[in-house]
Amino acid sequence: MKSISDNRTPPWQLRRREWRVALVLLAALIVGVSLPQRIIVATSDSLDHRIFFKVPVPDKIDTGDYLLFRLQGAEHKQYIRQGLKPNDVLIKKVGCVPGNILTRDGGGTFYCDQNTLGRALAKDSKGNEMPVFSFIGAIPEGRYFMMGTSPRSFDSRYFGFIHADEFLSKALPLW
Repeated sequence: MKSISDNRTPPWQLRRREWRVALVLLAALIVGVSLPQRIIVATSDSLDHRIFFKVPVPDKIDTGDYLLFRLQGAEHKQYIRQGLKPNDVLIKKVGCVPGNILTRDGGGTFYCDQNTLGRALAKDSKGNEMPVFSFIGAIPEGRYFMMGTSPRSFDSRYFGFIHADEFLSKALPLW
């Protein structure tokens, strides 16, 4: 006659329910380790979204895409302003892509193919003079005009084009 202890599952084997619990815990661990590296929170008021999910930069970048980049290189060195450090990551929306026509009127309003992007301000909120990007014509290949969604955003109206090589990742708005 078999005893009750003979029908028990050995301690090293998991029952069906225990397997489910183990898989859920494993999935939570994997998500908990990888997800924080893919989420970025924008603290600036220059965007209408606050939380983004990072994905690789696509081969084709379109107007309206949100992208992460750093202001690097000699052409951007003069635009680093107080409160913005050289290695800070910025998130901006693509306002104008290669081949589009960028223009600016006498009042400092920028247009991409005659669509209004925004007006460059003469001074920042602290009263400091703002540099205004001066370029009129077709956007060169590999260059992008980046915009914030706020009229006070520090973006390409001031620091100029961002080269495609400077993009770190695409940002998908979550909230």
